[in-house]
Amino acid sequence: MPLILELSGEDVMKGLDSIIRWIVLALGTGLRWLREELDALHVDIPLTDGCLSELVRDADKAARRAGTNKGQSYVERLRRELSMRASFIQRWTGSDENLSQQDEESLQALVRIARRYALPRRWKLSDPVVVEYRRTRPSYWQWTDDIDTGAVPQA
Repeated sequence: MPLILELSGEDVMKGLDSIIRWIVLALGTGLRWLREELDALHVDIPLTDGCLSELVRDADKAARRAGTNKGQSYVERLRRELSMRASFIQRWTGSDENLSQQDEESLQALVRIARRYALPRRWKLSDPVVVEYRRTRPSYWQWTDDIDTGAVPQA
């Protein structure tokens, strides 16, 4: 009795997606796509290869998690995730907004990566504020305290 395997279209797509995933990651295509996204967003700070690789691994993990979406292929999901990581890097390095307070789990993972690789943040100085300073004694009293009276010629 011959063994007949019935594969649905979904099973075939899962197999193709896993093969395509392996090829994309092995050839470094994901890393190239991330660099292209960063260039398109005009992110000009230097990022280490380790940081970029970790961002690609995180995007790959998120794309595999979203694999239940039957309308998109792995490549489309990965490109979307890489685009999201590039926009995060742009927000992280281009502003001083507090991203670590937001509760989204994927955002927290990206904040951890940014802190691990010490990605720089822009920060703005606080706006100058006028504060009244009340002296306890007039300022003209103080400058005469340090004069050596022996050095001053007497007339």
